Amino acid sequence: MNAWEGTRLESLLKGLSRDTVIVTGAWTNMSVEHTARTGADKGYYMVVPEDGCSTMNADWHNASINYALQNVSTVTTCGAVTEALAGVPAGV
Repeated sequence: MNAWEGTRLESLLKGLSRDTVIVTGAWTNMSVEHTARTGADKGYYMVVPEDGCSTMNADWHNASINYALQNVSTVTTCGAVTEALAGVPAGV
């Protein structure tokens, strides 16, 4: 249901000294939201570009983006993420 369960994600992030996770993908209201909630609970700064996510219908997507994810992540756009990352040196 989320990217943390049964994966090496957290150990990889810790090994790379990362504290920010950008979450995109299918099932905004399920796997994206659950990944963001779990990451926030673990102390990570979670970023969700709303136009980089999708789900079965617009109502479910909008409910997740406009309500649930507002409490556990920074909701933004893919363009804003790309622009922010453009100024980050490689390997940082």
